[in-house]
Amino acid sequence: MNKVLGDVRLYKFDVPSESDVGIIVVSCEGGHESRKFQLSQYTGRGRQRRGSKAGLSKKFVDMINWSFMMMRDDIAIKIHKQIFDHIVSNFCFTNLDNVPPACPVLVFHFQTRGFGQDHVPEIDITRTLLHTLRTRHSILADEDAITRCVPIAPPATKILDCYQSSELCFLCEKGYTRDVEIVHKTRCNHIFHGTCISSYLMRTPHCPVCSAHLPPVDMRTLLFS
Repeated sequence: MNKVLGDVRLYKFDVPSESDVGIIVVSCEGGHESRKFQLSQYTGRGRQRRGSKAGLSKKFVDMINWSFMMMRDDIAIKIHKQIFDHIVSNFCFTNLDNVPPACPVLVFHFQTRGFGQDHVPEIDITRTLLHTLRTRHSILADEDAITRCVPIAPPATKILDCYQSSELCFLCEKGYTRDVEIVHKTRCNHIFHGTCISSYLMRTPHCPVCSAHLPPVDMRTLLFS
């Protein structure tokens, strides 16, 4: 069964003795793929990040591409672009050049679904995170880890799973007829194709229908609040 993107979730994971760490987790039927990386090498400002969007570098796109290598090539290419555009239209990473000691781990969780599945279930990824960090249970128990993994809600848009409607996208004036189409709902309850609204919000941080202010949120503020 072919897979498509079902959800994108971000978490801050407060783990003792960890600093400047990010984790990518891809969940599909049968298990998880995960990868640990140095957060400040992929975010912030600087010449080495020239061409990045909202402070998230092109190296991050390469990591997403690697994470979805188990998928069919054409689907993987489309998905990793949609993920990148979705994240940078919701969050700003430009202030993460330097991170304080023992800062929370930033987790990017991507869930896939098969064609025909009508929803993406909630999945507990704390054991996967502990395994990826090689954190011993004597240091951080599973029960404690669950309370330390705090979801970060997208401030502007969220993905609607398996959305179907006779209405047209306000931005491209096309319908929502394909199973692989990723659809977003804004905080002000308007529906758009994911690629349409993500590209629009990167240029103009307002809803194209009602002009509600939908700016990307400073990730540093969310991580350390």
